[in-house]
Amino acid sequence: MTNRIAISTIAMILLAGTFLLNLASCGPVKGYAGDTRPAADVATLRANPFWSDILVTVTAVDGFEVNSQIDLSLLPGERTLTIELGPCSMQSMNQAGRQTRQMLGMTNAEWRTRTTVTASFEAGIEYAISGDWTQPEYSLEVQRYDDRSAITSKTVTGTKGQF
Repeated sequence: MTNRIAISTIAMILLAGTFLLNLASCGPVKGYAGDTRPAADVATLRANPFWSDILVTVTAVDGFEVNSQIDLSLLPGERTLTIELGPCSMQSMNQAGRQTRQMLGMTNAEWRTRTTVTASFEAGIEYAISGDWTQPEYSLEVQRYDDRSAITSKTVTGTKGQF
């Protein structure tokens, strides 16, 4: 009986440790080289806020390769983001049933478009990239997250099947 309790306790400790390790590694993707900086020293960019009608993947910051569809830490100042756009939002994909998700995924792949956008970011401030899609154009905005005020905007023409 004591052996069974000891094994159960060890299993619970390992499970808790794994959970805490995963929780600690769930922070923003780092969009710069070097050591991780405190949150107060970087800007946070949310690539797919709930109000966006498009899917955004940030693939580079000033040429530094990343792969982020979630929170991204950026150094303050003017930054050039390389992004991939898709016509379906992450929220639409998550809420869709299996067949609809397949259809949205095919449309997303068919109209996927790559572009760059340059904006100035301040340390300690949260931003978002959001937009709309009306075939064949994307309307894209980099916004402050708190009040959704536009920092910069851009219209990007998608080219079907050319990604």
